[in-house]
Parts: sequence; structure tokens; C-alpha cells
Amino acid sequence: MTTKHPDYAEARNYYIKGEKNEYPTLQDISTEFNYSLSTLRKQAANEGWLKKRKERLKLKQIINMRKEFMGKATKLTNVSLNAISAAEYIINQIKDEQKQIKLGKKVFDVHIATKQIWALNNAMKLVEKGNETLDEIENGYMSPYSDIGYL
Repeated sequence: MTTKHPDYAEARNYYIKGEKNEYPTLQDISTEFNYSLSTLRKQAANEGWLKKRKERLKLKQIINMRKEFMGKATKLTNVSLNAISAAEYIINQIKDEQKQIKLGKKVFDVHIATKQIWALNNAMKLVEKGNETLDEIENGYMSPYSDIGYL
């Protein structure tokens, strides 16, 4: 006569995955599924249930962190694009001021020249930093997905 071995699949899945954010103990599972606690402990140890649960929890945490990061990356992208737009606005204002000077409607002096040089330098820094940030996001250097090959 052969003995029928219980199927631990449902108990294993319940232990590893839990329900919502609650994870049962082996004692809880043995009571719920009417298994012997000592037999269930052996089964769990042989199949590495605790290790699998920990891996699952760690993966869940990583995924949540990455979702949060991607939201921040989107915001960072918008900030970078706004910085580039602001720089373009500054550059256009300086171009308009130069036209006014050429038409003789505005007097050119050292203060205007200094202000324009300072504004252009800062506008170019904004453009460079904005483009650099956008390139890093686009190329994945700032993405948390670069080290997630095992998913």
C-alpha cells in the first residue's frame, strides 16, 4: 500500500506570498491546512520557504523603490526641460537687447555688456546641465532598472 503525500503547494504559496501585507507563520499554516507542525517545518526547510519569502519581500521592496524613483525621474526631466526653456528665454531677451542697441534705441555700455555676458554664461550652464541630466536619464545612467536583469 502506498501512502499519499499531502500537496503543500497551496500552503507554500500562502507562506511565501502572504495575503495583502500579512505573512502567516508555519504554526498558522499548520492550523489552517490541518498539517502536522513538525512535518510542515521539515517540508518548509527542505524547500527553502523562508529564503523564498525573504527574496520575494526584497524584490517587492526594490520594485516599490524603483517605481518611486521613476516618478522622481519624470519630475527631474520636467525640471531639466524647464531649465532649458528658461535659458532659451534669457538668450532671446539678450538678442532682443542687442537689436535695440544696433537700432540705436538703447545705449551700449560696460554694465550692459557685463550683465549680458553673465546672463549668457548662466544660460549656457543651464542648457548644459539640463541636457546632461536628460542624457543620463535617457541612457539609463540614472535609471534603477539597469541592475534588474533577473526579473
